[in-house]
Amino acid sequence: MNTGNTHSFNPPLILVLREAVRGKSVGRTMTNLFWRTHVKLEGTILDIGGGEGGGSHYRFLPISKTANILTADIVARPQTDFVLDITKEKVPLPDGSVDYILLFNVLEHLSRHDAPLSEIRRLLRPGGTLIGSIPFLLNVHPDPHDYVRFTSDALESLFKKNGFSIRNIEPIGRGPFLAAYEQLDMLIWSPLHFLFLPIVWCLDGLLSILRPKRDLCAQFPLFYNFIVEKS
Repeated sequence: MNTGNTHSFNPPLILVLREAVRGKSVGRTMTNLFWRTHVKLEGTILDIGGGEGGGSHYRFLPISKTANILTADIVARPQTDFVLDITKEKVPLPDGSVDYILLFNVLEHLSRHDAPLSEIRRLLRPGGTLIGSIPFLLNVHPDPHDYVRFTSDALESLFKKNGFSIRNIEPIGRGPFLAAYEQLDMLIWSPLHFLFLPIVWCLDGLLSILRPKRDLCAQFPLFYNFIVEKS
């Protein structure tokens, strides 16, 4: 168990509220807000599992206007460049031709992980970066399947085993009250977040004061965000 409040990502409540009332879950909102200040993407970017038009994270990722963004997905959609199963097939791009690979909310839907990570490593240039997220305290959501949840230790082991060095594996959350609130998110009418979310937010804040040696974010993560580099 981690001790001490070592994870510093703590977005302002008002920013989380703005997204929550638009219908985004609190966990997904906090996950997205993290990326505004933690990366700067440029060059050739491959989004694996991005789907049509990309996910909500695109509104927050700092991406250079000159970046070349390609997408690979198992489902054929209008804006998908490569339609394939990353657990079984190779992306038709040369070795070391990609600067950044995005893997947002994909790992939990894969039955195998070594083969996709090996292919990602092949595609990245030396020192190239893989970024993404994976849920932890989230309901089962098949797309078309939902296989796993990883802890931070499991993610670190998985990435290192497949030839990546760890820059950051960040638990996204605040404490047990927000973790419980997230499970009820689908039942809450969006405008009511203005009423309930500040209460939950303050309760976790109070708990962190009463239990300063407990890393509540690491104990009750909603998601993990990861930044890893090709070794």
